[in-house]
Order: sequence, then C-alpha cells, then structure tokens
Amino acid sequence: MNKTSYFLLPGLILLLFSCSGGGSSSAEQRIPQPRTTVWEEVLSDPMKARGQDNLYDFSPKQSTPAPKGYEATYISHYGRHGSRFAYSAKVYSVILDMLQEALEEDNITPRGEILLGQLQKLWEEGRYQVGDLTPLGWKQHVEIARTMAESFPAAFVKGSKVDACSSPANRAMVSMTAFLTSLSRVAPKTEIYAHQSIMDTQATRPNLGPNPFRFKGPDIPFPYPESNEEFLMRKYPDCASSLGTLFKDPIAAIGERDTYKTLFYYYLLVCGTVSLPDDIHIDVDDLLTPEQAALLWEVFNLESFREYYAYLTSCSSVLQDMIEKADARLECGSRGADLRFGHDHVVLPLLMIMDLDGFGHFPSTVDELPLWFQNFRSVMGANIQMVFYTPKSGREGVTLVKFLVNGEEALLGNVPPASGPYYYWDEAREWMTSRIDSFVTEE
Repeated sequence: MNKTSYFLLPGLILLLFSCSGGGSSSAEQRIPQPRTTVWEEVLSDPMKARGQDNLYDFSPKQSTPAPKGYEATYISHYGRHGSRFAYSAKVYSVILDMLQEALEEDNITPRGEILLGQLQKLWEEGRYQVGDLTPLGWKQHVEIARTMAESFPAAFVKGSKVDACSSPANRAMVSMTAFLTSLSRVAPKTEIYAHQSIMDTQATRPNLGPNPFRFKGPDIPFPYPESNEEFLMRKYPDCASSLGTLFKDPIAAIGERDTYKTLFYYYLLVCGTVSLPDDIHIDVDDLLTPEQAALLWEVFNLESFREYYAYLTSCSSVLQDMIEKADARLECGSRGADLRFGHDHVVLPLLMIMDLDGFGHFPSTVDELPLWFQNFRSVMGANIQMVFYTPKSGREGVTLVKFLVNGEEALLGNVPPASGPYYYWDEAREWMTSRIDSFVTEE
C-alpha cells in the first residue's frame, strides 16, 4: 500500500510518496478536510464563539473499540490549565474605565450602568487573582482525570507509574494538583510523581522567554500579509457598534484609545465570564448579538493563529518529549502515563505541528483560515492525548496509538490508519518526527 507524507508550508503542499506495508485506508481518504460548518457552529453556539474561553465539553464522546487482542496500556498527555480569571488585568480595567468615564459624560446606557456596578465588584477581587485558576478550573481537571482512568483502566493497574510536570504558572500547577488528586482516588494502585523545574520547560512551556533550551529553526514567513487591524476593519467596518449596548455613542467612548485593542479586551471580558466564581458572576448574554460575536471570533481567531504560528519551532520540543518518553515506556513495558500541564499557546501549536484534524494546513487566503484553524478547540482544560495500545498477554502484534483532542478521536495528518482511528506507532512516530524536522534546525 502507498503511504503518503506531506509537509505544509505557507501556500505550498508538497506530496512525497513512498511505499510501505500496513494500513487499511487509502491516503486519499486521510487528507484533512475543511470544517465547512464552522460559521454555522460559531453563530449557533455561544461557547464556540468564545474562542479560547470555550468551556470543556464533558458530554459522551465516540470511542471506537480497540482492535481485537489489544488494550490501552500507556498514555502521553499535554493539557491546558482549567478555567481561570482573565490573564490580564486590562480585560477588566479597560471597559471599567470606559464605563466610569461614560457615566461622568452622560454617555452610558442603563445596561452600561448595570455592568459598571458588576465590574466594580469584580475588580475588587479580580485584580488580585489575574490568571489564577477558578473553582471551575479545578473541577474540570478532576473530571478529565477520572474520565482518563475509567476509560483506560489497563493503563492504571498495580505497578503502573504516572509522571507529571507543569509549567511554572500557578494555574498550571494547581490544575496538575487537581488532576493528580482525582487520579489517586480513581486509580489508587498507581504510583504518582509530580515535579516542576526549569528542566521541565521543554515539555511544558518551551516558548517561555528565558528558556535556555529553546529550539531554533528556519525562518518561516507568516502566510498572510494583512494585519489584525486591517482584517478587523475589512471584515467588520462597523465594529464599534459592538459596544452599543453599553454606550450611547460607542465611538466617543473609545475616544483616543486603540479600537482594535479596546474590542479585543471587551471580547475577552464577555467571553471569560463563564469561568468566574458564582459569587462574582456577570450576565453578558445580551452584550453581543450572535452575529457580532461570530465576527469578533473570526478576527481574534486570526490573532491566535498569528501568535501561535510563531511557536511552531519552540513547541516542537513538547512533541519530541512525548515521542521519546513513549519509546522509553514501550521498550520496558511500563504502564501508566506521562502528563504535562501548561497553556493554550502550546496546545494550539501542537495541533499544527502534529497536523491533527487538519490544523497543519495553512490555506492560501486568510479568509479560509477558520476552515482549518479554530482556536475554540483549545478549551479551558484542553488536552491532547496519545493513547498506546499493546497486545494483551499471550498475544503478538505491533504497538498501535490513537490520538484524542479533548476526548474526541482525531486524525493524524494523512497517515493511513491501521484500523479506524488506530495508527501503527512506527508510522505515526515517523510522521511526527518529520514534522518536527521541518520546524527545527539542527545546530
């Protein structure tokens, strides 16, 4: 059977064909397809319109039975922290300042006055907890851990080992704590060890500024010449109207402030309220129409892509860590999991580096970007899992691997599967290694 490998660079798809045994689906069937329903999804689903503030969906997911004679014995995982307070105080302060000014200048609506009072209360607590995990974030990781252990019990039997490491950010370390606390209850026979140090940077937060181990790579030019601000004004020329619920004259309320940044913080304020504790909850359902939310999502989806595209080289170290630790585990037959806890600015680059569900495809025009890249896939608590399946005792066979994104079975580039969502590990490793090589320059 022919196995097809491809490298995706801006505006270019290079197909390299080689012969290889194994696989049951043709390469043509594995070429990633655009998510053509994305516009309808964002218009109809307020959670997806929230982008990276989208909440984890714990509804049951499709789980294709393992091939006969196989069981899941090891899991390699990278997870984003759970729900948190806003990552920047400006998400609260920019609109709060504008509302206070508008009140003095008689430019505030009755709805704006209500929000002003709510934001004043939120500011009293929120300014001291910027970036901190909220109770909802803790609960998310408790549930993710429980689901993992109950879905793959053979990986957490007596003698199994879990190694966990975290980014130095508090929200990531607390998320790891929640996850491991839950896992210790559900899988009490598993030995668990957690750590955090500069030596974990390449596995958890390699794009950290002072990272001394950061990978270097080739210059990969950004594929789209249009700036974020130009894209906003082309897609949404009347963007100031998004503030019309709060201000009598939105343009006057913005004043000399940067329009793009103002709308960015407003969007993040509206989207992030779903993660706040109940006692400082803010009702924002009427602050943006579905159409306004969808337009702003598209604009700030590009913002996410622009930022994370620059991390394709540095974040390749996470995938390399996953591959190396998986090989070590498989060689000695160790059961359990390697867990890494970090951020959305690693999850989304990983999706692109691995080319899961077509995230490695960069379309020729920026207007088609949402068909392939959707930042709402990096939900609060988002995770990428490589679940390894080995032959049961007394059986023979090669190692298989399945890829999960937030619990959903995912496609790996155009690699032909062994069966359904299951891939031969040797072929999956070869593909992922080639992807790393395309973004990393050897010194």
